[in-house]
Amino acid sequence: MSSTLEGPQAAAGADARQAGSTWSVSDLAAAVGETIQRAFPSEVWVRGEIIGYSAAASGHIYFSLIEPGTGNDRRGARMRVALFKGRQRGVNRDLAAAGGLTLDDGIEVRIRAEVEYYAGSGQVQLIMSGVDPHFTLGVLAADRERTLTELTESGLLRRNAAVPLALVPLRVGLVTAAGSAAHADFVHELEASSYAFEVLLCDARVQGVTAEADLMAALRTLGGADIDVIAVVRGGGDRTDLLAFDLASVAKAVAMCPLPVFCGIGHETDTSVVDQVAHTAAKTPTACAAALVAHVAAFDERLARTRREVDRLARSRAAAAAARLTAACSALGLLAERRLARPRARLGEIRLRLGHHAQRHCGTAASKLAGARQALQRSPAHAQRAMASLGSRRPRLQRASTRRLEAAKARLRSASALVSAVAPERTLARGFSITRAADGSIVREMPAAGETISTQTQHAVFASVVDHSRAANARPGEPADDPTTGRTTDG
Repeated sequence: MSSTLEGPQAAAGADARQAGSTWSVSDLAAAVGETIQRAFPSEVWVRGEIIGYSAAASGHIYFSLIEPGTGNDRRGARMRVALFKGRQRGVNRDLAAAGGLTLDDGIEVRIRAEVEYYAGSGQVQLIMSGVDPHFTLGVLAADRERTLTELTESGLLRRNAAVPLALVPLRVGLVTAAGSAAHADFVHELEASSYAFEVLLCDARVQGVTAEADLMAALRTLGGADIDVIAVVRGGGDRTDLLAFDLASVAKAVAMCPLPVFCGIGHETDTSVVDQVAHTAAKTPTACAAALVAHVAAFDERLARTRREVDRLARSRAAAAAARLTAACSALGLLAERRLARPRARLGEIRLRLGHHAQRHCGTAASKLAGARQALQRSPAHAQRAMASLGSRRPRLQRASTRRLEAAKARLRSASALVSAVAPERTLARGFSITRAADGSIVREMPAAGETISTQTQHAVFASVVDHSRAANARPGEPADDPTTGRTTDG
């Protein structure tokens, strides 16, 4: 253990050593310690960036301070810092009061400490006793505002928000720490839905010194994958735990991603830079997954509405087509009735002419036969000649009469076939019906309401009372000509 020299003895000893004496290691260490104590008799405030943060098994915390932005340059200035276990309670209380800050690598801090030379390691170190959390918050806020300004000026702030989202984003690329609570919450929310989501996990650290590189690498990897959307999620934590999501490099990677990026970073009281550049931001991993489920559900609902509308239109069109078909059948029946009226009239005329011609030819033949008989009776010779002439003419007469008879039979068959084709029985057999008025005449005009009509089909005849009627060319839904209420009876 080195002794402490004071007053004239110390000066004399120093002069003696400077005059050529050899220092012992202990004496030199003690002298250096005394010099530092005289130079820094009280605590000092030091600002710098934390590097090499570690917690020892003893409960003490050790790290180094470097100049901000030097990036762990070994040739740059650095100062070793020790935060002993007994002093951590006050430091943690100040950090918690400022909104939940924590000490970690990459954070710029302003600490209060004693400057001490530790002879055991031959190093000058800082024994930390306090921290200025407002300094750290100010640095973080300034960095974030500077990053947001750069993104806005470069047109990247809302670039990812303009990337179109798939109608049904079921293939999801997930960026988070594998096996974390955020991972489990996100996947559970998707699985709880009724949709067939597929999740492609890209494991990445979301805090600490490697978080920046991991997040950027994961976004690059998933940006070229065959997926619909990327989700970046992380559970809750202190502000300093979420520093990676305020970094300009990570924010630019999100903004430049060719796929829409959803983020669910578990902080309720603040918004990170990544939240502002992402396509859609949620407060938690569960809420992020719920946003994807809601988007798919909205498409499903639109699809269901469209399906119902198509079904309604199809039924409406089918009903309209059925009404038009019924009207066309009625019009066809009326047209067929009108078309058959003329052939029936012609058939009647043919029958009359045929009977008249038959009677006339029969009368003429009978007259000739009577005259011939009388002539035969008056003159046997003449009769003989007549018989001879008749005998010679008989074959020709037979042939002529045969031809006339065959021709008449052919005309009769044709007329009979025509009559049979247009016969009411044939019409009824084809599914048509005949409607008659009360006096037995066929109904050809619009019947009046209350009038009794009878309808004949192939196998039945039934009576009806007209309730109302409308013109054959009236469209379905138009009011009837006579809305008088009537009743219908079966005959």
